[in-house]
Formats: sequence, structure tokens, C-alpha cells
Amino acid sequence: MDFSAIFQLRTKKYWWLDVIFYLAISLLIATVFCFVIFWGKNHYQRQDIEKVTKNLQSVGTFQQKENETEVQIYQKKVQDFTLLFKDHEFASNVFAFLQDQTMPSIWYNQFSLDEKNHGALLTGEAESMDAFSRQVGVFENNKYVKSITALNSSIANSARIQFTMSLNLDGSIFSYTSTMARILKLASNAKTTKPATSSASLKSSEKNITAFHLLLDPEVEGIVDQTNFSVAINVPFGTDVKALVTSIVTSSDAAVSPTSGVLQDFTNPVDYTVKAQDGSTQIYAVKVNVLPQVVAKKAENPAPVGLIVSIILAVVIILAAAIFIILKKSKKKQP
Repeated sequence: MDFSAIFQLRTKKYWWLDVIFYLAISLLIATVFCFVIFWGKNHYQRQDIEKVTKNLQSVGTFQQKENETEVQIYQKKVQDFTLLFKDHEFASNVFAFLQDQTMPSIWYNQFSLDEKNHGALLTGEAESMDAFSRQVGVFENNKYVKSITALNSSIANSARIQFTMSLNLDGSIFSYTSTMARILKLASNAKTTKPATSSASLKSSEKNITAFHLLLDPEVEGIVDQTNFSVAINVPFGTDVKALVTSIVTSSDAAVSPTSGVLQDFTNPVDYTVKAQDGSTQIYAVKVNVLPQVVAKKAENPAPVGLIVSIILAVVIILAAAIFIILKKSKKKQP
């Protein structure tokens, strides 16, 4: 093998090697500068996000924040339970279906369920080949079974038939109702309505405001004090308290005045009278407080465009100067 070309690169100086070297150095410097710039920009942007998050957390009443936190917790619980129900709905319906449709002389010892494809792989034993054939016929005539495949069957040492079969179920299996559930439903519908007792004629004395809301955007909930019979509501800065629409929840069979859903002037505290079914009344004093204005500081520009342009121009100038010097040296070496 001829290595003379490699030794020529070491002994002779080619101008294009210098160009590649300085180009690589310039790209390395530009990469380092860009990394530092974008790292700083990302760092300052994270700080701005934290400031905006703190400002958002200061908006709204304490009760609203508690309600929001509680709603988020319940949303997560609902999502978790939804996943659990989704995973178990198919299995529970298939097991109920098999319980209703399996012949007395058939025993299953293994299940393999495929929710995605609505399939069920069953392994078990039958008392005889005739019993196994009747079981296959029951599945074939059922509306919830699209197709059935008997994968294998053999005679075991106990003289029973060991089998493995695959069921391709219809998607309507999710609405399957077991026989026991149908019996309970019929029994419930057959019950007669009990006659009303004399206690139903008693009138309630409950006269509480259980919830008081102002229909703003977003909705504002007041803090109900059942000890002092008062309601305190904090509204955002700039809210016109002279025309607010209320939403009031009271005790069962109680009435409130002024009524819920009408415009109300809350410049001064307003008394709401709750009348129970038995005629007794309770007065609640409702006061609306306007929160002070929250001024958010304007985020400073951490990495101005001019600085980035200046750095890029500096790198370009260094690269151009290096190429110019290399070309000048190469011309001097030429005879």
C-alpha cells in the first residue's frame, strides 16, 4: 500500500487545509456562543414564567383557590376511576356473559381476554364430546358472539375432553346485562309504591343559605358564615358592584328574598331573608369587597436581538479574516 499521500499531507502545507481548520474553529466558537445565549435566554424565560405564575396565584379569592384545588383533585380522581372502569368493564361483562351461557358440564380453568379486539381465549374441560359440542352450539347461536374457533380438543386421563377455543365477541358486549341483573330489575319494578306516612305532612324549619355565587366570568363564590349569618364575597378589581347577578342555594323547601338570579346593587351590604317552609325566617347580611389592583411587572428582555446579531457578525468577520490571510499566504508561496 502506498502511504506517500499521507506523508505529503504532513510535509507540505496546502491552503485548503488551513481553510478547513479555521472554518472548524469558527464554527466551534459560534456553537459555544449560541449555546451560552440560548441557555441564558431559557434561564430568564423560566424566571419570567415563575413570576407570571406567582401573579396568577395572587388573582382570585382564597375560597376560589381552595375550590380550584379541590376541583383539580376530583378531576384527577375521576380520570383515575375512568381508566379503572374502562379496564374492568370488558372483563366484568365477559365473565357475566360466560356465567350465563356456560353449560353445567363445562369447566373453565384459564381465561385470556383481549379488550382491544373483543376476544376471549378459553381453556377448560368438558364432561364429554357431546357436552363440548352443545357448548359450542350455544356460543354460535348467541348474538354477542361473532365467531368461534375450536383450537384443539383432546381426551385427558380423567376421560374428560380438554379444549381450547377462541371467541370473537361483538362490541355490544359492553352493554350486556346478566340474568341476575335482569331478575333484580324486574323485582324492583314489581314493587308497589309505599303510601305516604304522616311525617311527610310535617313542615321543615330549615332556613339556611348553603351557597352564594356571583355570576361573573369567572364565577365568584362567597364565604357563608352560618354562625353570624353573613356572606363575604371578594371580587376582582374593576368589578361593577352596582349590577351583579346572584345565584343562591338555600335549604330544601326554603325561599329567599331578594330572589336568586336578579340584578342587585352591592355598593352597601344587602340583607337576604330566608323563609322556611314552616314560616320562620333568617336574615343573612351579604357584603361584597373589591380586591386591590395587581400590577404585573413587565419582563425584561434577557437576550436582545442586537446582541445576537453582533455575535454572529463577529464570528463571520473572524472567519472572513482567517480566509483572507490564508489566501494571501498561498499567493506568496506561488512562484
